[in-house]
Amino acid sequence: MTEQHEEPTEDSQEESEKAQDEEADGEDLDRIEPVDLSRFYESAFNPLKDHFKQQNSQLAGIISNAARVRAQWAVPRIAIPVPLGVGAAVETLRKQMADLTGFNDAIRQALEPYTAFQAERWQRLFSSMAEAVRSIYPENLRELAPGLDEMETLLVDEGIPLMWVPAPRTVQALLEAPDAATRRRLIGRRWKGITNDCEAVLEGVEHPALQDARGFALDVVDALRGGHTNAAQALAANLLDSLLRGHVTETLRVQLTRNDFKAKGIKFKLDDYKFKVACTFAPVWYAHAKYFPAKGDAIPRTFGRHPSAHGVSKLQYSRINAIYALMLVTSVIKFFDTEMPR
Repeated sequence: MTEQHEEPTEDSQEESEKAQDEEADGEDLDRIEPVDLSRFYESAFNPLKDHFKQQNSQLAGIISNAARVRAQWAVPRIAIPVPLGVGAAVETLRKQMADLTGFNDAIRQALEPYTAFQAERWQRLFSSMAEAVRSIYPENLRELAPGLDEMETLLVDEGIPLMWVPAPRTVQALLEAPDAATRRRLIGRRWKGITNDCEAVLEGVEHPALQDARGFALDVVDALRGGHTNAAQALAANLLDSLLRGHVTETLRVQLTRNDFKAKGIKFKLDDYKFKVACTFAPVWYAHAKYFPAKGDAIPRTFGRHPSAHGVSKLQYSRINAIYALMLVTSVIKFFDTEMPR
């Protein structure tokens, strides 16, 4: 993982003190409920209860009758002495009784409608469950449905946004890339397509409270296309900060952006948050790596909110970092658009 840097003292100390006794206006993301599948399970299983009861009763009858017939015609496993001269007749009868293939076929045929029906029902049930699980993913991840283990390196260790943007083909390429350097080059090569992806998602943002942010994010798109990458990165970095201050509580904002990796080796823990919160804000956490220019910290090459504000330089400002910043604000805006009450 790229080395993390500390934020200027005046920012971090002030935020830490405020976090103890103040809250900004906005949404507490911990109150946003995850997808509730309990009703889905109930609606899926309840219609089957009576059918299962009836079918199980019929099956029990079939098995019970089969057991009685089998007991009547069972062939002893011990030798039975027979009078001389009737051995051949007894052996013929024994073979006839032992040949229960027809009986077994009858049982199988009797069970076929039951097993076929259940297989069809279970297939529909599992398909519905799979669809419900996939629904927690944004549109660009729905068909790929990557697990957290697959995404963790990209989200937490490299700060690559994956929620809502980029498009599925780019996400797949990023997941299949062998290392961080390859992924960063891939984003750099596909910057035009990723910019288009961000624009498409931003155009679909409908919440009234997000229209100003949407407009500024589209300004970032225009700046990038016009070759004004420095302006695009600066606007996106400040827009990200404004979004967090405007739509989450102060305490939660500090929690989501407290990047102590350099000092304490503590990473953002995806399991501590609901799925969409974790995957949206892990790259935001990465972008808030602490950076103290007064302590002589080197300006990082990867995008960061603090070096964008306090370390303006050709090292920090670049087209690829502007793309990272645009992806971040697009992802965060769309998250709020889907979760904030109308």
